[in-house]
Amino acid sequence: MEKLKTLLIANRGEIAVRICKTAKKLNIKTIAIYSEADAASQHVRDADEAVLLPGSNATAYTDEEAVLQIAKEKGADAIIPGYGFLSENAHFARLVSDAGIVWVGPSPEAIEAFGVKHTARDLAEKANVPIVPGTKGLVEDEEAAAKEAERIGFPVMLKATGGGGGMGLITCSRVEEVRDGFRMVQSRGKTLFKNPGVFIEAFYPASHHIEVQVFGNGQGQAIHFGERECSIQRRHQKVIEECPSPFVERHPELRKKLGDAAVRLAESIQYGSAGTIEYLVDDQSGDFFFLEMNTRLQVEHGITELCYNVDLVELMLKQADAQLVGRHGLDGKMLKSMQPEGPIGAAIEARVYAENPLRDYAPSPGLLQKVEWKDVPGGRIDTWVFTGVRITPNYDPLIAKAMVHSRSRDEAIAAIKQLLTQSSICGPPTNLEFLANIMDDSRFKQGNTMTSFLKDFHYTPHAIDVISAGAYTLIQDLPGRPTVGKGVPHSGPMDPIAFQIANMLVGNTRSKEALELTLSGPELRFVGPAIVALCGAPMEASLDGNEFPMWTSVKIGAGQRLKIGKTTGGGCRSYLAIYGGFPSVAEYFGSKSTSPLVAIGGYQGRALAPSDLLQITDKLPEDFKSMSLPEHLRPVYKSSWEITAMVGPHDEGYFDPEFIEEIYKTEWKVSHNASRSGIRLVGPVPRWARKDGGEGGAHPSNLIEYGYPLGTLNWTGDDPCIFPVDCPNFGGFTSSTTTVKADWWKLGQIKAGNTVRYVRVGLDDALKKRRWNDRFLDSVEQGIKNGGVFDGIDKLQGAHPNFHVDDIGKAILWEKAGDAKTPQVRYRQGGDDHILIEYGNENFDLNHRCRVTALENGIRSDSTPDIIKSNLFNTVGCCTTLLIHYNGALLPRATLIEYLQTLESQLGDLTRTKVPTRIFKLPISFESKLQDEATQRYMTNQRPHAPYLPDNLSFVAQNNALSPEQLKQIYLTGQFMAVVVGFFCGNTVALPVDPRQRISSPKMNPSRVFTPEGTVGWAGSCFSIYPVDSPGGYMMTGRTVPCWDYYAGKRGFEKPWIFRDFDILTFYQVSEAELDGLLAQFRKGTYEWAFEDVEFDMGEHNQLLESTSDEVRGIRERQSVAQEHMTRAENESLERWRREKEGSKVDEGAVEMLLQEEGVVGVEAPVDANVWKVEVGEGDEVGGSTVLVILEAMKLEIAVKTPDNAMSMATTTSDKLVVEKLLIKPGDTVTAGSHLALLRRPKA
Repeated sequence: MEKLKTLLIANRGEIAVRICKTAKKLNIKTIAIYSEADAASQHVRDADEAVLLPGSNATAYTDEEAVLQIAKEKGADAIIPGYGFLSENAHFARLVSDAGIVWVGPSPEAIEAFGVKHTARDLAEKANVPIVPGTKGLVEDEEAAAKEAERIGFPVMLKATGGGGGMGLITCSRVEEVRDGFRMVQSRGKTLFKNPGVFIEAFYPASHHIEVQVFGNGQGQAIHFGERECSIQRRHQKVIEECPSPFVERHPELRKKLGDAAVRLAESIQYGSAGTIEYLVDDQSGDFFFLEMNTRLQVEHGITELCYNVDLVELMLKQADAQLVGRHGLDGKMLKSMQPEGPIGAAIEARVYAENPLRDYAPSPGLLQKVEWKDVPGGRIDTWVFTGVRITPNYDPLIAKAMVHSRSRDEAIAAIKQLLTQSSICGPPTNLEFLANIMDDSRFKQGNTMTSFLKDFHYTPHAIDVISAGAYTLIQDLPGRPTVGKGVPHSGPMDPIAFQIANMLVGNTRSKEALELTLSGPELRFVGPAIVALCGAPMEASLDGNEFPMWTSVKIGAGQRLKIGKTTGGGCRSYLAIYGGFPSVAEYFGSKSTSPLVAIGGYQGRALAPSDLLQITDKLPEDFKSMSLPEHLRPVYKSSWEITAMVGPHDEGYFDPEFIEEIYKTEWKVSHNASRSGIRLVGPVPRWARKDGGEGGAHPSNLIEYGYPLGTLNWTGDDPCIFPVDCPNFGGFTSSTTTVKADWWKLGQIKAGNTVRYVRVGLDDALKKRRWNDRFLDSVEQGIKNGGVFDGIDKLQGAHPNFHVDDIGKAILWEKAGDAKTPQVRYRQGGDDHILIEYGNENFDLNHRCRVTALENGIRSDSTPDIIKSNLFNTVGCCTTLLIHYNGALLPRATLIEYLQTLESQLGDLTRTKVPTRIFKLPISFESKLQDEATQRYMTNQRPHAPYLPDNLSFVAQNNALSPEQLKQIYLTGQFMAVVVGFFCGNTVALPVDPRQRISSPKMNPSRVFTPEGTVGWAGSCFSIYPVDSPGGYMMTGRTVPCWDYYAGKRGFEKPWIFRDFDILTFYQVSEAELDGLLAQFRKGTYEWAFEDVEFDMGEHNQLLESTSDEVRGIRERQSVAQEHMTRAENESLERWRREKEGSKVDEGAVEMLLQEEGVVGVEAPVDANVWKVEVGEGDEVGGSTVLVILEAMKLEIAVKTPDNAMSMATTTSDKLVVEKLLIKPGDTVTAGSHLALLRRPKA
């Protein structure tokens, strides 16, 4: 290139990526443009520089002024438009040229000439190119259109003269259809193309769509690169393209005619750059007619490049370079010398779209959870996506162009079939299977591909169409993700017993993914046949209106509907197993389980929603026999539950011993707040054995962060909460009573309003009960294999062996006193699968963290015995503790403890050791509009006043006898040790290395419903970096770059979490605008993490601790005084707020009485949320679409409208209801199912 040094790519998606490749090959600097929705797109990463477009996602790429301004600011020599958007915009092309920038494409005049179809026909006719019989120019009205149609002869096609891409045309076979269609085409032309002109052409039903690729130098010379067949179209849009055309291959004389005509037309207007002449070719006669000329690069140009060994984009850029140096274009002789004789081999392109075949191929936006392309000989994938990219609804849903080039057409068909069937794209529905099926069609194999091909092509996916989704329907598999950690929840089915039996009944492995239904189930249309079983809590269920049996395998035929309603008794979850599972659902860390709280796994990381499409297998067993689990073997789902538990890690030393006994005597009530992440209980207030949490926090329930055992009873303040499979993996609240693994299934079935009574057992009994469950499941499985013979099987809830109530064990399993060189160590019990190792005496000490790291490394070393390595699920290391999660059924606890003790003795003195680590340099801004908005919403919707409002940073400073500036200096001068990474999504908790910089802060009460990603929040003695937008209670003191990437595709990420335990974080200050720029880089995936590998010297650190001890003592005294003052202020504010809330509390009794009156109905909250706005008043009349209340949950605004069941009460004379009573006000917190308002039928 002589002068073309900088190129702006005015496009997105795969074409922007493809252009970038050639530009880089030619050493041309590339400038990408992108919308906010495209920040993570591949072209943004590939370009040398990327600039965010202003305006909305929908209009960003067509903003002529913005694109041109960016080109000027970046010094672009040329702009290349690709296809779509501004590519055929003559006005923009002229603006570019007038600005002294080369337009990489034909002249504005050429674009204008061929942009209007009726003038394009005139140009073709002048160039002696056959045109489709039709009107001379435009038709003015319906009558003129009818007359012209009769003259031309039916069938005819009405076309908008400004149309393109299959839009703005109608086929008519009768005069009446012409009259009816004329105005429609005229209107669409005016709306879509700002041109209402309509013309008419003859329609050839048995025809081919064949196009010729041309290239001109703008000086009267042009060549062609053969033809492409593009006859297989849906809604006049191409789906499959081929080069060469199989029709032309059967009529070889046609290639020269088509090519010569195309060159004549291009040369007649001195066409410059790449272009395509499209023809209609009659299948019977071989006659061809000009349709239109596309004055741009075509989507399908790649197959021409493969068959003619040419880079069309390179030619376009060389043409632009020649224009830049004043030669007006490529040398004519050189161009003519490039005219090829014919194609080499055969190439096929399949356009892969995110679209739903059951919704007339409507676009299906969503997250691509897995993208893997099969590598085949001669294959080429032009794409812009990768795993983790989201298909946005703003643009064309093209995922990729899958191409192959082979020696023959038959070989190409075989290769593209292999590519399509063995590639994997998981997420929203795609047309991969549809495209593969086309390759199997006999007409396609024979090359009989006419424009009517898809009218007679029938494709039905093997899938389940979700009509309605139920209350909370998730995909789960077993065991979930117990080995991942770092903020990736354990996941898996809440009730593994019902889950496994459902899978056994349909013939799956026990672990196969199935649907978990909570409280009410979905309505599903089976597009293909399937074998299913519904097991778990009793639920209403019908198949095509007939009762559907539970605990029974049933074969469902294609087209049938399974409707699952509400639970009808005890229990809250059931499982619908499908033979073969859901093959199109991606695995995340080896599991398909959904963790909706963190948007991980399953279908789009969320609960199912209407219109979701679940692919199922098309290979059912031929010898299916329906089987049913006998009634007496089915689990019994109660409203009062007995749950077997072991002592928890903090049963000793933290609670009054009498209260621990009370836990087992109490009948606890299950709160409305019962979910996969936590089940709150209501009962007696705990009595504590200590007055506060020491360095863990002000409340006696507070602790320095440690790993949470699954199933534990966690005490957040005075409120108990059972932690099931989606709980956080660490935190700072005490844990007592821990449910044994054998009873985890019960945690999956208890629901709001139930009662729970704990039964305490020791380890031996816990494992006996687990073995009992295992034998039950093994027996059921054997009974199924025996053809449904279930004789001699003991019930799941049968007469268990007597528990040894006197042998319940201790919370502390082993302890060793500390000395000058080694800390005190305790091993605490955490149920039958967890041991918590604790160093020191609950004080923050990096010596303890060093020891935790050393012990963790020792457990995971190659020298660890196989029995331990193979049964170790995970470890959670924190500042003073290490939680070990192991398989207690296969690894004896005594064996594990013995090995841990051996390792402990080998660690020795670590006070002078050096630990490999990394020092990160992170930006921090102490200003954030998003944090300010979050605070304002908190004050409006949650709590109006508190000492920490409206300025969290000033509060944290005051709480530690500092000024805000002094607190900022701690951030800017300090080093912070990452003492634990996890909780949810790699949340990183860090402690100041220098004890003089250690401060403390309470959490917000209540916690916020929204915290912006990257927030640096302080609570307790540590700060935390919020990895994603989420709820949270840490005081917001600044903002930095987030530390999480779900698919580890961004620069610097090897795993979804960037930080490791023991990393050291430092900060430098930036403005909010500077941080916004860095956040934009992070979202693009181009942010450069600044860190270096170092060693942390424990000897130097201990010298620091010793030399500053007196100074630290004085700091703590000043902090203590300040914290006492702030605590009093918070208590006063809290009490005042509680009085305000109490004064406005609704009389629940009065509400219940009103609901019992005829004609009164309640409006319920759909989710846990805050009330943002109340849009109606008492006495107002409301209709079916009236918005009553707007809730806020996770920064989402949820409009609550008049419910359908309420409108059914409206009188025949009025379609209105009256607001009888409002039960909430802005700022209230509501739970799912709670009443927001009462509506009454108006009196006659």
